[in-house]
Parts: sequence; C-alpha cells; structure tokens
Amino acid sequence: MRDERYVIDVAELHRINERNYAGLVRLVPDSEHPHVIRAGAHLTFEITQLSESKYTSDVRIAQKREHWSADYLLTQLDVRLYHDVRMAEVLSSQGVSRLRVNYQQPNPEMRHPDEKHQVNQFLADWLMLIKTRGQVPMLRLDKFLPHDFK
Repeated sequence: MRDERYVIDVAELHRINERNYAGLVRLVPDSEHPHVIRAGAHLTFEITQLSESKYTSDVRIAQKREHWSADYLLTQLDVRLYHDVRMAEVLSSQGVSRLRVNYQQPNPEMRHPDEKHQVNQFLADWLMLIKTRGQVPMLRLDKFLPHDFK
C-alpha cells in the first residue's frame, strides 16, 4: 500500500501570494467607500477595505447580487495584504475562515487536502479575470510604498 499524503509546496504558495499582492494592491480603495468593478454585463464586484495598519490591510471582495443569483453562489473573499513582504493571503472564502494549509482526509468539514492553496489560486484566477475583462476605477498606485521610496 502506497502512502499518498498531500505534500505542501510552500514555494508555489508564496509565488501565488506574491502575484496576488501585485494584482490586488492597485485595487484597494483609499477610503471607507468601496470600489465597484464590473467584469461583464452581469458580473459586478465590490472591494471594501476592512482595516489598515502600518504593515497590513484587510480587504473584502464581494460579488454583488444579481436578480437570479442565490446567496450561496456569490463569491466573497477576505484577503490580508502584507505590505512589508508584498504578499496577499486569503483569510476566508465563502464564510469559511481559519483555513489550514493541510487537511487530513477524510475530514468532517469535507475540505480538500489543499484548500488553502485552492482559495489563493482562485484569487489569482479572479485577478486575471479583472485584468482582462474588468472595468476598474483609477487608483493611486503609490499608497503602500514607503515614504522614502523613489
């Protein structure tokens, strides 16, 4: 019998988190007012800044309800941006928080062994959709740069 445990690829997870930071940091609103992003006729998202400190910012990406959408089908991600290391990490997805890097199989919550990797990859895919099809408001790109950065 072969042991087929899930092996965590930390380097790949870091690469995804770095790419996600680069894509998401320019979408973070400057104020408490959310930004609305359209990605087609019936696909609208709202990005809201939940909190901000010197080294981190928390944002929520929430799909806006269309008349035909059931609540459980709407995307909602809470993401933490780590400005000192320039990484973004999904903190919760669809209301599920405290995602672990690895889940034993089987598990009572029916999580995939690589659930954390999957939700961060989903954010990467969402950012690619916004990059190619999104109507994004113009934002300040220097918001999270150090004050002495030239």
